[in-house]
Amino acid sequence: MRTALKGLIASLFLFLPIMASAQDRASVLILDASGSMWSQLDDGTSRIEVARDVLSDFLAARDPAQPLGVIAYGHNRKGDCSDIEVLAPVGRQDPNSLGARLRTLNPRGKTPLADALQLAASQIPASSEEADIVLVTDGLETCGGHVCAVASGLAAMGIPVRAHVVGFGLTESEMAQISCVADTTGGLVLSTQSGAELADALIRTTAPVVGEDLPADQATLNLTIRADIAGRPDRVQFSAENLATGAVSPLGTLDFTQAAALPVDLIASDYRIIADAGEMGHGEIVVPVVAGDNRTIYVPFQGLLPTLDMPAPTGAFRAGVNALLPYRVREEGLATGGGDFILSLLPLDASTTTDRRYDYASQDSTLGGHVGAFRAPPEPGDYLLTFSRNAELPIDAAMKTFVVSFVERPDVTLTAPPAVEPGADIPVTIAGGMGSDDWLEIRLNDQRVSWDNTVTLAEFFDNRYGPAKPLLAPTQPGEYELVYIFGGLDDAHQVATRLPLTVGPVVDFDEEARATDADTNTPAPTTQLAQAARCDDDSGCGMGEDVPQAGSDVVQVVIAADGAEGQPVDWTLIPIGRENESPIASGTAIAGPWTTVLDVGIWGVNGLADGATYFGHITVSANGSTSFMIPRDMPIDLATDIEPPLSDDIGFACHDAVQCSFEDDAAQIIGVLPAGWVTDVPTREAYVAGGDRGLVRMRFFNPDAPENTVILNPRQWLKMNGPCLEVQPGLLCRFEPASAETLAAFDMLKLLLRDTAPRNLPSPAEAMATILSDLTKEDPDAAKAMEALMGAAASGNAIPDVAGVLSTLATGGTATPTTTPYVPGEVLRRCPLKAACPFEQPNMQIAGVLPPSWSVEVMTRQADGTVSTWFTDKDPAGNAKRIGLNQSGGDGCVETRVGTLCAFTPYIATDEIGLIASNLVQGGTADVRNAIADKVDAPKPITNPAALDALLSHLEGN
Repeated sequence: MRTALKGLIASLFLFLPIMASAQDRASVLILDASGSMWSQLDDGTSRIEVARDVLSDFLAARDPAQPLGVIAYGHNRKGDCSDIEVLAPVGRQDPNSLGARLRTLNPRGKTPLADALQLAASQIPASSEEADIVLVTDGLETCGGHVCAVASGLAAMGIPVRAHVVGFGLTESEMAQISCVADTTGGLVLSTQSGAELADALIRTTAPVVGEDLPADQATLNLTIRADIAGRPDRVQFSAENLATGAVSPLGTLDFTQAAALPVDLIASDYRIIADAGEMGHGEIVVPVVAGDNRTIYVPFQGLLPTLDMPAPTGAFRAGVNALLPYRVREEGLATGGGDFILSLLPLDASTTTDRRYDYASQDSTLGGHVGAFRAPPEPGDYLLTFSRNAELPIDAAMKTFVVSFVERPDVTLTAPPAVEPGADIPVTIAGGMGSDDWLEIRLNDQRVSWDNTVTLAEFFDNRYGPAKPLLAPTQPGEYELVYIFGGLDDAHQVATRLPLTVGPVVDFDEEARATDADTNTPAPTTQLAQAARCDDDSGCGMGEDVPQAGSDVVQVVIAADGAEGQPVDWTLIPIGRENESPIASGTAIAGPWTTVLDVGIWGVNGLADGATYFGHITVSANGSTSFMIPRDMPIDLATDIEPPLSDDIGFACHDAVQCSFEDDAAQIIGVLPAGWVTDVPTREAYVAGGDRGLVRMRFFNPDAPENTVILNPRQWLKMNGPCLEVQPGLLCRFEPASAETLAAFDMLKLLLRDTAPRNLPSPAEAMATILSDLTKEDPDAAKAMEALMGAAASGNAIPDVAGVLSTLATGGTATPTTTPYVPGEVLRRCPLKAACPFEQPNMQIAGVLPPSWSVEVMTRQADGTVSTWFTDKDPAGNAKRIGLNQSGGDGCVETRVGTLCAFTPYIATDEIGLIASNLVQGGTADVRNAIADKVDAPKPITNPAALDALLSHLEGN
């Protein structure tokens, strides 16, 4: 890459004309060396590394006769806004010595843009007839300065001073906030995302460009747009209307991937300059063009914003709880990135979308339904909630503005039909509450019927993962209640409101009237198709709960495949909760509906067709539906495994419409790749030169949208980049904001990536030597006691004062333990590698869910009445992972329904402790059994059954 940049910079200088008097023009370069410059670009290198290379090559290639000064900020001290240094005063520069000085910059501090601009202006020699200040930054002002005010001062200086803004990795909205610097002084605004783009920007802003001699009545203009909050299109067509003659002339198309402005020549006159991007936006400006002009014209441009359906909240939110606001994007606008739009919570008298803002949260602006989420304010009360572009805007420029209330316990109103058919979707509207942890459930005798009849509010509306999850009525007729639950409260306070609900046959008198034959007065035959719910393979469709009792009644039913369109389907029906009944099969693939006879009860339905599978469960009753439509599942004609490497830069690529499995023998990594994504070549590099091989490094990305990137074990990672998660092969990281595509890929990769390298465990002697060495440093008495115990055991001699030795070891000499010592106990349940699993201990009336490969030990009751146990696992390197329930000590503790859960070792993923904590229940196990379908599902199939079995077998073998 370094060689390519050198060639690019040298070639760019070849095309630049030489100015007659270089000494009359000065340039001052301001370099951002704040802490954020350690952020990584897509190729894994940091911004500061790229900037150092580009600047060194730039200095070597430029004309040394042109005066240049260099200023840097943020490289000496953390948190110091005065950390601005003149590295080289304006004058002739030795490229080697200045380049070496730039390579010593170590980013660490703040971003004082305004003060740096002021200092740069003071460096311009009094003899200069014109000057250029080039501000290279990857962030906005963080020291309270006002860059726009400083720019106004630059424009008022006695000589022409052009201040250019070169954004390095900035978003469009961030560029818009500092573009005033260039707009006011006639400079350029250039957004760069790579080393090559940065090199081009430096050349364009510092090299003197002298145009060819023009006719006396002509001028040269550089046309570009000043995009509004909607964003900037990829291409804009320019035209000019001569206001004196009325003639309209096309000027050309500006492609922003190739250039920042379109150069045109115009005869002196007054013009209306028009910028048009079709449905993406339009803009125009009237300007006088004077003979000899050579300037940049910014055409105000109004871009396309998304079209929203975002109803106002219909009730108060609960104080202290994150809130939800469902909405739908009917039409996408120019900007669809993960951080382009935000919900902001503001005081009622806020004047802008950032004025005293309590909090903001990025929102999705892609087509479809979404559930907006935002954090609750610090205190109950009334607030202003805005949906807007991610920028400082006047309140009236926000796309949506609501006054919202937060109270300690809001009133919640549910609207639903009084009666529904068994198993039917229940239409419900909600007013008030709308907490992120709240849910709806169906109760019988004030007890939850089943997790199948429960839905969280985050799932109840269309969202980025797909359509809304319906609230299903129980399959047994009866009198029930529809209940709204406040999440996070105890049983006595969690019920917000409830409605009576009758489940049974529902008569539609209007439909009966329409179906009645006028001549015979007899009902016409009708067929009702009931949408079957998705059946989970592991849970057994409810694990036998609420199953109608089988008897002598049999019912003729019709089974059909949703969307099969005549394609033959081979059907298998499995009785659920009835061990004395056998499965029923069609015996052959059937085109069209299949008619068969079934006993009453719940049946799991599996259909296999060429290229499609169908799964669901149905409830057969004497008085219920007799025709069932089974939904389609994932396709099974998936892509074959791919052979690496595909090129020097690409390791694996999944070109099909579904996910692909991959395996790299050299790096010893195995997993799956999202559809349409590629990887670089995985490597297993040492952390230091000459050291042992470390973790696998790998980048996953969509080549058509490189911002959709996930990185495994990055070389450098700042918290500001985005979140990271401990997974089996190491650290999996993604950038923030993240698109829905990136989030989906991240969720899949975190579950299915596996490092297959053999565990590099020390020998017992090596391990014990390490333990003794560490123990000697911490407690010499305990180390001596351990050595005595080991020596006696090795020689076969009796150990004097065994009780004293053990006491010394247990107490650590004179130290008092602050955490519960761990002694392995009897294992109650151990999960397989491929899936989470439930556990229960009836005598303690406690049940829960374990993450894949984790174990739980038999629980004991302590003197204070609480129940304690340990949850354990090991990572591939042999590192122990341990979580304690009601054990003293530990870190990262979480309160659960049965006590405190704490981590006692590193290496524990947030998802692992979260799964255990959220599913611990006391008082019975039925709820946990029914929750398995939602809580311990393995990922949806990503290959055909044979391929998936092979992949899981490989994973289990490592």
